[in-house]
Formats: sequence, C-alpha cells, structure tokens
Amino acid sequence: MKFCIIGLGSFGTHLARQLVKEGHEIVAVDNDPAHINGLKDEIEYLIQADCTNMNAFHEIPIQECDVVILAIGENFEASISIAANVQQLGAKRIISRIINPLHGRLLKLLKIDELLIPEAMAAAWLARTLKTPDLINSVELGGGYEIAQVAVPPPWIGVSLQEVDLRGRYDLNLVTIAKGRGASALSSTRQPINRVLGIPQPTRLFEADDVLVLFGKGSDVRRMMKQY
Repeated sequence: MKFCIIGLGSFGTHLARQLVKEGHEIVAVDNDPAHINGLKDEIEYLIQADCTNMNAFHEIPIQECDVVILAIGENFEASISIAANVQQLGAKRIISRIINPLHGRLLKLLKIDELLIPEAMAAAWLARTLKTPDLINSVELGGGYEIAQVAVPPPWIGVSLQEVDLRGRYDLNLVTIAKGRGASALSSTRQPINRVLGIPQPTRLFEADDVLVLFGKGSDVRRMMKQY
C-alpha cells in the first residue's frame, strides 16, 4: 500500500519506519528540515512543505495514496487546516491523530471519523500487558471476542493440544502457533515472530518458544492465563 504521513514528530517518524519495514511505500511530509533530515537515509520520498498552504500539495500525490495519516502533534490549528486541505483534495482515506476531544469533534464535522490518540493507545496496551505479562498482543473484535497472542504456559510444554483440550476447558480455539518470541511481552529484547506453523495438529507437543494465537472471549483467555 501507499501511505502519506504528514507530520514527522516522534509518532509520525516511528509510524513511517514501521510501515517501511513492512514493505509499504511512504510519502513523508513535514515543514521542519530537521525532521526531514532525520529520515533521509530511510525513506525515499520525503517532502519539506507547509501543508496548511494548499499550494504545498502540488508536489504531494495525495490522490495516489491509499491512506493519508495526519500525525501532527500539538499544533491544533495546523491540524484542522491540513485535514480540510487533504479532504478537499479527495484523499481516499484519512486517519488523524487527535490532541483532545474538542479536536476530535471538529474533525468529525469535517467528516473525518478515523481518529486516534497514540498516547492513550500505548497506555491501554501497557496497562493490559502489566496486568497479564504473558499476553503478548490482542485484537478486540467486538462482543467480548478477541484474537490474542499468548506465550505458552510452562506446564503445557511437552503436552499435546489434544491433552490440553483448550476448547473443552476454556472454550478457546487455537488458530495457529507462531515462533520467534523468546521473552515476555514487556521485554525490549523480545524477538519478532519469524515463523507461523499453520493449522496445529492435535498430537503436536507444545514447545517452550511457542506463541499461541487464540480466538475466543477475552474473559476466557484471561481465565486460562490466570490458572498458570
């Protein structure tokens, strides 16, 4: 996919680097030359421009991008102005960082509904991780259901999926097993997942570096983890 990121502060820079790492094409824009220089060796398409000025968009291919992400920090007025400009140019999809609820309400008046507060998202993730350290990641699907990545409980190592009976005991489905995370969710030295094993066989024995990808109620995931 092709993303345009406007605003290369801490959030925008980290996001750009992550998307590049995942193989996406990035158009990165900022009016601060220091932010541009900080990414010159990592991102090919960098543009120094003040996007509050509509003329700046002559060199920014907004309509060619699948998603435009407004990653602007504390400049409330600039964020609103740029959002209006990007929308006027016919962006296919706009996602905007917001600073406070008022900022969010004003963007919704512009019909921009995909809003995020990175600090709140990070805090929620950290709180969840501190509460359940072996919960590596989770995606809420609605209705109390989620997909969760969980480090294999130590008592299960050397035991088969059939013997553990996840569905019967916890009403959970094992979607797949991943490999490569050698530490807990809070570890800065944790290795990324580098292999997925496909559909698990009932007779396969769990191994110490297994990461279980589970589907079910979040309450059942935590009930299972609480026992171990």
